[in-house]
Amino acid sequence: MKLKFLAALVSIGLVIHAGLSAADDYPSKPIRVIVPYAAGGADLYIRPIQGRIEKALGQPMLIENVGGAGGIIGATQVKNAPPDGYTILFGGSGAVVSAPKLATATYTWRDFTPVANVIAIPWALVTRPDSGIKTFADFLARARANPGKLSYGSPGHGTSTQMAADAMAAAAGIKITEVPYQGGAPAATALLGGHVDTMIGAPSIVMPHVRAGKLVALAVTSGKRFAPSKEIPTWKENGIDVVVVANFGFYVRKGTPDAIVTKLAAVVADVVRDPAYVESMEKGFNAVDFLGPKEYAEAVEEEDRTFTKIIKDMGLGAK
Repeated sequence: MKLKFLAALVSIGLVIHAGLSAADDYPSKPIRVIVPYAAGGADLYIRPIQGRIEKALGQPMLIENVGGAGGIIGATQVKNAPPDGYTILFGGSGAVVSAPKLATATYTWRDFTPVANVIAIPWALVTRPDSGIKTFADFLARARANPGKLSYGSPGHGTSTQMAADAMAAAAGIKITEVPYQGGAPAATALLGGHVDTMIGAPSIVMPHVRAGKLVALAVTSGKRFAPSKEIPTWKENGIDVVVVANFGFYVRKGTPDAIVTKLAAVVADVVRDPAYVESMEKGFNAVDFLGPKEYAEAVEEEDRTFTKIIKDMGLGAK
């Protein structure tokens, strides 16, 4: 028994030493960060802090946009990468939680370890000034008068954005037609070009066009008005009891040493709390909301419950 006990202690000691060694040596080469959407979307949340993260870690951080399938293509690359912290995902709730429930995917969110949440935002429903739709009430009236004819651009089927729109439609008793794109920026381009009637997307993408008078903001998906754009009403204010707020943060493949996860989270915590970064994000219609590994995992689990319920309420089933 004593020999077995001593052997167990030695084994535990080796595991702890390996974990500490991994953190001490990490990173020893460039880190690849995959953003599972088209350029000009979620990557804009981390490009301003890219240099500071590189300085803190002592290695280049290569940001790569891999859009498609609501984030599944990019997320799958991270899921299939070695669990060594050198291939990281920076994505939103849709790519990690909801997309695998609606489309063919080889992963669920439990195949990843949440590292650090950076941004928390609602989605904004917008249209063009020439659409004749001035308010969310106008949007509902148009949709009810023309079932299935009103189109909206989404950043991909299976994203939390698309699910929020469809949940809203179900709650309102309307039929609208989704036109999926490979990210929010392409969807906004399609709306501006007249290819869709409306779109639902991140405030950082659509609000600059609203401020420029090129788009009209109808409503946001948060439970209360979004601080960077308080003039826009919520769906809830308009009688639609659907609330969706998306988190965007860093994930690594499950099995990555805890010491590496802790080290990455500490670096992110330091850089995103910089007042200059917070101010720049708010000017870009984003809200910084840092969560460490434990809190972020709890938040993602709650999102999983939320989207599972939305999907089941829509009669689609959930994986």
